[in-house]
Amino acid sequence: MEDELSIRLQGEGVKPGLIRSKEIAEILEAVEEMAIAEAIKFDPTLHRDEIIVGFYAIEDKSIGLRFKTTFTATVLSAFVSAAQAVEKQDFESLTPQSLNSLRLISGFSKKHSCNAIIGSGLSEELATITPNTVIPSPTFISGRTEVLGRVIRVGGKTPKAMIELVDGTTLYCEVPEDIAKELGHRLYSLAKFEGYAKWDSKTLDFEDLKIYSVKEFPNDDPTLVLREIGSLVGNYLGGMGDVVEFVSTLRNDGGVEE
Repeated sequence: MEDELSIRLQGEGVKPGLIRSKEIAEILEAVEEMAIAEAIKFDPTLHRDEIIVGFYAIEDKSIGLRFKTTFTATVLSAFVSAAQAVEKQDFESLTPQSLNSLRLISGFSKKHSCNAIIGSGLSEELATITPNTVIPSPTFISGRTEVLGRVIRVGGKTPKAMIELVDGTTLYCEVPEDIAKELGHRLYSLAKFEGYAKWDSKTLDFEDLKIYSVKEFPNDDPTLVLREIGSLVGNYLGGMGDVVEFVSTLRNDGGVEE
């Protein structure tokens, strides 16, 4: 069928019933993540939650996995382009999420000495990952940082916190046990988190944040804040008078009259 995606795991001893279900599930998730990430790059108006890349068939051709998807034209085009980039070893054009997926598939290929053949309904063999294929590792920038966000969830045997940043980004962060206890009392409150962060050098997206300090972020009345600013810098704004009134004039009139 022309509207499907596929991956075939081909090698000695690679057959349904001989590979752990967990490993197959990881391959399914990797293909789904790659297809969605490339589709969103292809069409940024799409939302991740709207795209379904659903596994619908397993074939006894070594192990053949087939997928159907919503937004077929966009997802299929993006997936085919990504597979062709893999075949050409053009990894620079792929999203970090796709590279993560490819590293997982490559790891399976090496472990089981098999080939992973990526295809679609248009072509069964768009790209082949072999045990000798090298998927480049990500490079990172790291350093101390401060972020503003809300604690959505915290806990676990090895404590982790789910932080929603003010721009809507969600981070899963390692936290010391004492800070985890403190965060448990700050659920859904805005706070300033200090920590050691790691960013993808290509996209500058957060990859990891280890929190070592958290401070309450005051939710003060803006009018009071402006008046405090006025008391601090009033001497430098000679003759301006009420700072709140001045800011209001700027907003309403679009500037200051000479």
